[in-house]
Amino acid sequence: MSANDTLNRLVSQMSVEERLALLDRIRENSTISLEPLYVQGEEDAQRVSFEEQYKRLPWFVRLFYRLVGIFTGKAAAKVYENGRMLLMARKIEASAPGVFDYQQNRLLDGFFVLLCELKDAARFFYNVLDTSINKDRGAFYAILGSLEMEDVHLRLQGECGPQAALDRNPYLLSANLRPAVMRAMDEALISITDAKRGAMYYHARSLGYLKELSCFLFDRFILAFEESQGARSCRISASVREMLASLDRILFSLRDPPALSLFESLFVYELETRAGEPGFDTDREMRSLLERASGALETIRGFNTKIPLTRIIRCASQDIGYRPAQISGGEDWFQVYRGYWKQQLENALAEYFAEKKRMDIVRSLEDFFGAQPEPLANAAPDSGKDGFPLPEAFALSFLKAFHSVLNGGVNAVLRPIIMDGDFARREDRIGLTEAYNDVMHAAERIQALDEKLSPSGEHGKRYALARQETEGLPVKRRKMQFVQNDASKEAWGIISRSRDGMRKMAEQLEVILNQDLGGEHGGISNFAKLAGKNPAPFARGIAEAVGSLQKALQVLSDISAMSRPS
Repeated sequence: MSANDTLNRLVSQMSVEERLALLDRIRENSTISLEPLYVQGEEDAQRVSFEEQYKRLPWFVRLFYRLVGIFTGKAAAKVYENGRMLLMARKIEASAPGVFDYQQNRLLDGFFVLLCELKDAARFFYNVLDTSINKDRGAFYAILGSLEMEDVHLRLQGECGPQAALDRNPYLLSANLRPAVMRAMDEALISITDAKRGAMYYHARSLGYLKELSCFLFDRFILAFEESQGARSCRISASVREMLASLDRILFSLRDPPALSLFESLFVYELETRAGEPGFDTDREMRSLLERASGALETIRGFNTKIPLTRIIRCASQDIGYRPAQISGGEDWFQVYRGYWKQQLENALAEYFAEKKRMDIVRSLEDFFGAQPEPLANAAPDSGKDGFPLPEAFALSFLKAFHSVLNGGVNAVLRPIIMDGDFARREDRIGLTEAYNDVMHAAERIQALDEKLSPSGEHGKRYALARQETEGLPVKRRKMQFVQNDASKEAWGIISRSRDGMRKMAEQLEVILNQDLGGEHGGISNFAKLAGKNPAPFARGIAEAVGSLQKALQVLSDISAMSRPS
């Protein structure tokens, strides 16, 4: 099962009550502080430039700077700017020693150590995001929405599907079913209140900021540091300034920690994925994830407290007006959320029409055989039933049952033609004989495959071993899928071979029936001899055989289309 499948299953099968109960357990075990991650000082929030500050100075102070400028050969405003920058740098060096050297324009070892710690914290969030929202944003937002918008989630899940639309209007035509389903979805989405939209937007922005932090080029930044006498430092070049500004924007945007409900949604996939592993303890793993999340957030908070990043950038760029900008993001959460539910309902509609088609096929089979074909002993068409999960099981059951039809009227017509027919072309006899054998022996091949699928058979034993895999749930599912793919490939080979055989048989019999001696296929020249004194029953038997084969081909095509593209 893929990550997307797991997320979708969490949306559809894990109830709101279960999620809320898990959230309560997370709150009980949580050590995550809700204190801001980034507190902007009054000095950092200033927007005015040195030039504007200089103009606001009293006249006698400006006169002082003019006199200094005369002796130093610099403009008065520049003298003021240099002084203010030096004062700011001294404050940085006093409050955060070992972090920044203004005179050398370098980041020092203290910055390097804290940067490495920040990288480790970001790595935790990278892994968490990679196993959840990065797999399927829509499904993740649906999980999150079930907590923040419980009423909307329940409406989308229970009141918008095709069956719900038919329950409201039993006389709804198939052509009008999809519009009715989509209309119900839009009505549910319209009911989202501003407060709930705001909560989802907050979560989406938090996710965006965490992703930006986890994807920051820490390794590239760290490589810019040089080691000398056991300490590392880095000259603040133009490229380093760009990285500093990028990191500052991320940390400034991530001012507030994500909500606990967001962490629950992030962790639920990890917990669910590993729940089947031997010795797995949900509460223990949940506490571990919460502790790591709390530690990562504390590292971010500590970096922001110990590193006056905005002021360092101002000094390094000689721009007192520099101020980090808020990163945009999360605005598209509603479109992604709606797109997810639209696709889910499209899938539900496809399943509804597929089931309707299946019922039509069932009725066709009942008309064909007078009853339903017997299912295979060891295979099931889907994983929800007992037996080896084989999507082609239904088609194989039909082919096995069709053997009785072959042994009846079709065989009675074909055998004398194959044995005694005087074919205009030798290759036509060979082709018809091979097609006949392929179709007639299909039942034997199906039986052999069914035995392989039994608990003691080749595929069945491999499947049982795969289900006992202890290396982890992803490995277990992958090994199970390998066995299923092998069995499915073998089943599809039987179906394809039988289908091709039936098609060739039907084509040859039509040629013989029409006596197309001058056509591409020559038919037989002793039709009258084989038919006897009364050719009508023989010709009718051929026509009925052709009809049976063509009908079987159509039914087989319909069945196969439900399980695997033809």
